[in-house]
Amino acid sequence: MENNSQNKTAFLLMAVLLPVTLVILNYSMLGEVYFASLANFGKASAVTFLILTGIWIAQGKLARKLMEIYPSHRDTLKRVLSFTSINLLIVTATITIICWVFDRFSILNYVLTTASWSRCLIASLICTIVNQAVYETEASFGRIRVSQLEAEQLKKAQLQTQFDSLKEQVNPHFLFNSLNSLSSLIATDPEKAEQYVEEMSRVYRYLLRSNEEQLTSLQKEIEFIESYNLLLKTRFGDGFRPEINIERSRKDCQLPPMTLQLLVENAVKHNIVDPDQPLILKLYTEGNKLIVSNNLQKKNKSVVSNQIGLSNIISKYKLLNMPEVEILETGSEFKVILPLIK
Repeated sequence: MENNSQNKTAFLLMAVLLPVTLVILNYSMLGEVYFASLANFGKASAVTFLILTGIWIAQGKLARKLMEIYPSHRDTLKRVLSFTSINLLIVTATITIICWVFDRFSILNYVLTTASWSRCLIASLICTIVNQAVYETEASFGRIRVSQLEAEQLKKAQLQTQFDSLKEQVNPHFLFNSLNSLSSLIATDPEKAEQYVEEMSRVYRYLLRSNEEQLTSLQKEIEFIESYNLLLKTRFGDGFRPEINIERSRKDCQLPPMTLQLLVENAVKHNIVDPDQPLILKLYTEGNKLIVSNNLQKKNKSVVSNQIGLSNIISKYKLLNMPEVEILETGSEFKVILPLIK
């Protein structure tokens, strides 16, 4: 779909800019003779059109190739300089061929001279610069449109993540289990109960704010997941054993918010969590990657899952143009490898 749109745009630009370039070039070469009669105008235009069309198509392919090599707006200068350097040679060769053809076949009694060749070359270079500016402007608008679309999709993905997380945390089971744990703590350990309420408030506060930014620091995500783990630890006791080992140098790296919560929630939802069969959840870094793994001990009763959590994480990484998320499963371990952004 995107290629069809690009081809359509290239054709429209050619339809508008090529005739103008053709007229300017012929007038620079032939002068008033070009407009002396309709026959002169038609003959000269036809010859030049045949040559320019082939060259224009070649330039279009060159421009698209350079756009593939330097796709980012940050690479605009490199792309323009590369295209201009190569195009200078193409334009010089094209003008030389056109002037030679007109001279060789005595079209409208044209005689090749250094002066006429220079006028054609200067006019062509000016037209090329203008055409390139128009093309770059259109390409920039195209990238802006794509960026806006991706931003909108990312916003929807973030809102969906927040909605799914909130829905999971405010469902009756979660609230019942949380309040039940809190009730037990109030009777046995009031001080710990106060800490539990504080951690619950941190969890909900982070959930409510999670859609405000596209990325958050690993440090913030870890602080949040520690609060979330404490709720799970209070609920499951020795059945839930989180192990966090994050390199200090990686804590300023970034990732989409709510990523860790979705993965921890996934692990608890699909595996047995019991003191006799503890769920060991490991969260650690290796280079520029964050790894979340758990021992695989699936529940005997199948759990209904629409895979929204994992697919949402994968979608957000794609929309942010980040490396792909890796998901590995063996007979004893489930592992998700997340790229980190410096």
